[in-house]
Amino acid sequence: MKILGAALVVLGLAGLIFGGIPYKKTETIAEIGGLKMQATENRQMSLPPLVSGFAILVGAALWFGAKSRPSS
Repeated sequence: MKILGAALVVLGLAGLIFGGIPYKKTETIAEIGGLKMQATENRQMSLPPLVSGFAILVGAALWFGAKSRPSS
């Protein structure tokens, strides 16, 4: 659960800092024989600040609320 919590915190912070999560999309436009034309487009998945804040809160609760496994 700590890993999931940390991932939610990082994604929430990225959403607040960048206004969303940036990614690249590559699309094949044409393919003739062995020649391939591709276009790469920078895109951004928009996240409202409320969703980012909620992800940070839930992630922090999972991260810090997870109990350590007792060693046997």
